[in-house]
Amino acid sequence: MMKKMSLALALSSALLATPLAWSQSLSATTQAPIYQLDDKPVLGRVESVHYSDIPELSDVPFIGKIDTGADTTSMHADNIHVTSSNPEYKELKDDKLMWAIVDDLGGTNAKWTVESFKPYQVTVSFTLHHPYTGEEVKITDDLDRISAIRSRTSEKPILRPTVKMPMTIAGHTVDTVVNLTKRTQFSAPVLIGKTYLDNNAWVFAGYDYLQEQPNAQMIGKKETVSIEGLPYKVSISTSSRYTNVHALNIKVDKKKQQVSFTLEGENGKRHSMTLPLIRMLKTSKGERPLVYLPVKVSETETQQWLVYLRDRSGFSSQIRLGKDVASQHFVIDTDRENLLGGVEKSFKNALKSKPLVISPQESVNIDGYSLPAYPTFTVKTPLLRVNGFELTTKDKKEVVTFYLPTSNGKEEKITKPVLKKLKVGDAVRPVVEGDFILGDKETSVKFAIDLLEKDQQQPFFVFGHNMAKGGVLLNTRADHLLDAQPLFKAGHIEVAEVEGLSFPVKLDTGADVSSINAQNIKQFEKDGKKMVSFNYENDAGMKKAFTKPVVDVMRITAKKGEKANERPVVEMHVKLGELEKKIRVNLQDRSRFHYSMILGKNFLKHGAVVASDTNYIVTEKPDYEE
Repeated sequence: MMKKMSLALALSSALLATPLAWSQSLSATTQAPIYQLDDKPVLGRVESVHYSDIPELSDVPFIGKIDTGADTTSMHADNIHVTSSNPEYKELKDDKLMWAIVDDLGGTNAKWTVESFKPYQVTVSFTLHHPYTGEEVKITDDLDRISAIRSRTSEKPILRPTVKMPMTIAGHTVDTVVNLTKRTQFSAPVLIGKTYLDNNAWVFAGYDYLQEQPNAQMIGKKETVSIEGLPYKVSISTSSRYTNVHALNIKVDKKKQQVSFTLEGENGKRHSMTLPLIRMLKTSKGERPLVYLPVKVSETETQQWLVYLRDRSGFSSQIRLGKDVASQHFVIDTDRENLLGGVEKSFKNALKSKPLVISPQESVNIDGYSLPAYPTFTVKTPLLRVNGFELTTKDKKEVVTFYLPTSNGKEEKITKPVLKKLKVGDAVRPVVEGDFILGDKETSVKFAIDLLEKDQQQPFFVFGHNMAKGGVLLNTRADHLLDAQPLFKAGHIEVAEVEGLSFPVKLDTGADVSSINAQNIKQFEKDGKKMVSFNYENDAGMKKAFTKPVVDVMRITAKKGEKANERPVVEMHVKLGELEKKIRVNLQDRSRFHYSMILGKNFLKHGAVVASDTNYIVTEKPDYEE
């Protein structure tokens, strides 16, 4: 049986909307963890990380990806050098020195301890850069040990020096073994692995910035902020990850790692700035520079927003707020404007009016038909968009007829009485009533019917502002808040049922998409559809041949020293305890790994709170694993 959590951590749609249902009794100003389980913090998949013993950086929140699949914690650093004062090794440095030490200790497969490295008298020096000012922070520390990182594309591992330093997340500090590397190709400069997580935290991959949520500020659908004294209008994106900001004369100096540009406020006034370049972001319009921009959100508070710069002269707003910045700081009232700068209101306090809290991606059930549903900043009456509808008279009453897809893809005819009509421009929208299931709640809702736009293919529902008396709030930290599953504890390793086979899998919160061992991968077309055949096998002797449609192709970002690769993606049925989902799984050769499958965020987000230091909480360890 699956081990369910206590009521205080039973995750339902109401709890996701109401963080007070978690085990917490802390004030809004406390720095201690808000969400806890067994006296350990529950971290989201992304959290703010502080280098608490580096005075120059202790107040800077670095983006940390929380990864139960990573054995070690790693952080971005520049000018990494390794030297030894041992006479036998002082002529060597960096990679040559590390390999000489590793070879002397018996190679990368030997058992090492911290004591193993002390006789070599190794010192590690590296540089961190203040992301807001560019100031160099030079650090010298004793080597804790050498990490051997297993590459998926090479038999020879990558060696990294590690040091021990305190890292703080949500006020919880752990003296963490950290390996140093270049992480400029990744969105997060810090990867929090087992050296922080073991015995110190649980991880719920369904959320970003979970610990920031209760004290998030409420903002409206339109705001005005100030940057260097210039007024900037803010609009909200429900789909973009990154925030983009209007700037002119953008010049990137990659040698100096700086970006110079000109701000242009809503009033036309301009101001020149130069900021550190965080990295170049690839967009559909080419590469854009990412910088931390000081944004004054009230008379007393300036926040540092990670944004990319572009010319927004043709738009009505100078800032388009993306999900990353919104998740770190805010929850959005979809109907109101200009909440910043007034009486500050937190998400926790806003919940007292019992609003409907939704995410950028939802699904609703209307009269037994399941449809995708999305937020809006413009519509008051909820709206169902369909391919077409017809108004007729039946029994002297006006009715509207339209079609909705069933679970097997067929369209069924629906006829409903018209309660009233709304005129929007030249269009007429009939208003009807339907039975809704929103998560675990059943209710009747009046909604208008309108036509899909030309580029829209399938019917969908739009949450109008009057869906709930307390309003509709948009929380960008998760998706599908309305149909969230109950939380359950899970170990780092569990037995999953996959397409009729049962075998141990690794629960990896760092992976976006689940992955399975696939041999003899062959892609082909059949009846105009892309297909793939492959053989699954594991080291317990289980084998099965599959032929499945290709639903996507993933390009995997590589670690330093590796090449990016592409993997076909298929759909597979996966069951862990009582949780069963059809999910996307990418195919790769995992024959060198003991565990033939990893379950990533796209499965774990449905309720698994993962312990990095414990195995087999949900399931029993198989005999052949003894």
